[in-house]
Amino acid sequence: MELKAALKDYTEPEFQTLVNRIWAVDMPKRGHDQLINHFDRIVGHPEGADLLFYSRDEYNSNSPEWVVGYVKQWWQQHGVPAFKGQSAAVTAPMTYVPLSPAQMAQQRALLSLAGVQRIVAELAVSEQVIETALGLLEQRIKHLHDQQVNEVNTIEREASLRALEVAEYEARKAAHQYGYWKSSIEFTKSAALRDVTDARSDQAQWQSIAQQISATHERYAGNLIAINQRLLRLQVQAEALLVLAQARLVHQRHKEGVGPTQAPGLLVAYLAFAKVRPSILLNGALSQPLETHWVALQKSIRSAMAEFTWQLTNETATLTGQYAAVLRFEFVSRAETEMYGLSVPLAELHPIEGQDWQGLAKSKAEIDMRFRMNSGSYSVPHGTLSRGLRQIQTLLQIALRPTNGTKVRVREAIWDDQLNAFCFTTDAAVPVTVSWVSPDVLETPADLAPASESKLGFLVSAPVPVLDVINDIESVQFDDYVVVFPSNSGLDPLYVMFRDKREYPVIAIAEITP
Repeated sequence: MELKAALKDYTEPEFQTLVNRIWAVDMPKRGHDQLINHFDRIVGHPEGADLLFYSRDEYNSNSPEWVVGYVKQWWQQHGVPAFKGQSAAVTAPMTYVPLSPAQMAQQRALLSLAGVQRIVAELAVSEQVIETALGLLEQRIKHLHDQQVNEVNTIEREASLRALEVAEYEARKAAHQYGYWKSSIEFTKSAALRDVTDARSDQAQWQSIAQQISATHERYAGNLIAINQRLLRLQVQAEALLVLAQARLVHQRHKEGVGPTQAPGLLVAYLAFAKVRPSILLNGALSQPLETHWVALQKSIRSAMAEFTWQLTNETATLTGQYAAVLRFEFVSRAETEMYGLSVPLAELHPIEGQDWQGLAKSKAEIDMRFRMNSGSYSVPHGTLSRGLRQIQTLLQIALRPTNGTKVRVREAIWDDQLNAFCFTTDAAVPVTVSWVSPDVLETPADLAPASESKLGFLVSAPVPVLDVINDIESVQFDDYVVVFPSNSGLDPLYVMFRDKREYPVIAIAEITP
């Protein structure tokens, strides 16, 4: 129905239709709430939408007709016509006749019937959503399966793999939402059966309501089993195919020489973020879960630093081999190269006063740092983390550890007019470039990519990280730098670390024959 700007734009029958529609409760909750808010906005009475639910007549139950009559009378008492085409003449007050027990029972039956009809209608919408999601999942499985025997480029393989992952997630989400109806339908069925037993009149009507919800419940229960079985079958197919597709994607990257250890990499961060807090460096846009995690990450780093610093004041304490895991996570998509880094304001780890950082960077010097970070992995306890059918067995990890004053390279970041960013490139044979992009302002989480597009999942930074000990300390390697920005930039030096190249699964997966 058409919603009008003001009460005076409605004729009395049109306004009665609006109130009847609100009372009928025969639409989705969102639309119903919109009608209630519309009523509240235009009615002009101090009590607003409360008039819909609370009668001012202590002897009579509320009804749609009473609401319209009361609104009309109230406006006329103020010398203003309530509805279009009416005069402001004051009419005699409405005569209210108390509802009889039979009429009240009839009103209850109508409300119960409207509730059942709403469930049936919304359930049909939910069934259509899950059917569409499962159908799309089947299509994505077939497409990626066919692609495994065809020659396609790396970009197409990545896109098809991501598309299947998204389709599996959407199907899983739709199935969960369909499952949420279980309690509501069972509760409504129980209430309807109880009403049949308790009813003293209109037995046929109550019986009809009970039959409708019972049939709906029976059909829903059967559909729920069928949907879950179909989803499980498709998930099993999708998981096996994703494992194979990931292996072949890595193989193709390795074969074409574009793997993360073979081709130069580019990691992106926001310049404004780098000034004040830790930033996880990835190839691509930042997202809400990633950039809202910085608070927890910063607390974890500061807590570990405080503990290590306190232990260093104890002459008998030994910190050899100790470390604190300040960040754990996984890449959501198996299409990712899983290249990453982390930047932290150097002041969080090392004093910055009293050093000629510009001179050190220009001469490509090294400095002694007592605390450094390195990458690694964490074995997840069995059965504790999963994504769909896939059990998460390992998380990537960044650890903060004390050292015996080992050397860290100092390098400069240079402004790139074309990229509109400060850029720093590592010294490696296969270099990685970090680009700190402008604008030089702190965006709000609303400006970032939505949560559904996050590259990382299961981000964990303990507020007080546990100190662990590594036995094979010789295996620990660092790939880190102190990055110095031009003196006129207003930026303090950053500590930047990168993932250990030995951790990329190039060799193990690339040897799989497609």
